[in-house]
Amino acid sequence: MKTILVPLDLTAASEHAVVYANKLAVRWPAEIVLLYCHHGPTPTAAEMQTLEQRLRTLAERLRYQQLTRQDGRRIRYHYRVVSGCLHDHAQPEATRCAADLLVMSLEHIDCGRPDVAGNHAAAIINLVACPVLVVPPGRLPLPSSAVFSADFDKLDTHLLPRLSALAKAFPAPLQLVQFYSPHHRPDRMRLKRALEKARPQLTWPAITTHLLEDDDQLEGTSEFCARTQTQLLVVAPTSSALLRRLFDACYTTTRAYHTQIPVLVLRQPQPTMVCCERCARHEAQGAAQRTEAIH
Repeated sequence: MKTILVPLDLTAASEHAVVYANKLAVRWPAEIVLLYCHHGPTPTAAEMQTLEQRLRTLAERLRYQQLTRQDGRRIRYHYRVVSGCLHDHAQPEATRCAADLLVMSLEHIDCGRPDVAGNHAAAIINLVACPVLVVPPGRLPLPSSAVFSADFDKLDTHLLPRLSALAKAFPAPLQLVQFYSPHHRPDRMRLKRALEKARPQLTWPAITTHLLEDDDQLEGTSEFCARTQTQLLVVAPTSSALLRRLFDACYTTTRAYHTQIPVLVLRQPQPTMVCCERCARHEAQGAAQRTEAIH
């Protein structure tokens, strides 16, 4: 059985994430863990029970309103209330329940602090190892079309089996899209090979590939999704800066197309960073010693 972790802030906006997770849980199938992180003073045992009951009531109300009785009975819910902020508990809770997917609202409020839409989502994605699905406001259908936009030439191929594991949850035709800038035109053949190499490693019902030229990969992706009426965008950012830009206020405020559909983010391993030349030398010496030990 798969497990979907759904962090809630108990606002009306976060209900959309539960509604979407319910649909996935029926189709996949999967069980759902509802997580509420209580900011402020540590609640008493009685207050913790009250908060957990609020989660139960919310789950039962949405199950009754949204699903048929047969589908509703298929979903098994678990409830978790912890004290603190989501960014402190996201990874431990994802590990504890062995989450295959984390589903959260684009407008999730963390630490009781409303922030520019998407900022909290970008922070949580950087913390957890499992894929994260960011759901915008609104009642959205499960996708009938999906786009996977990435730099396939630099893509960590270990992510592809993880994405394939989600194919049953999103059994829609998948379009693989690789953008390149005009000054990378000489690299088109290499990029095309990387794109085609990824294709057979994905177990999707139907896959097509596109190699497109655009100065800006993110804006090109959003325009491509709008043009093809995509209902799910899959991305694998190569840096934290790209991830933050994905949910930047300039896009959420102007309602760019990719902020109006669910975005599934696959976290790629980030290169090791060093803080100074001394640390760089220490890291180089350690790497040399490890190499000698191997040989």
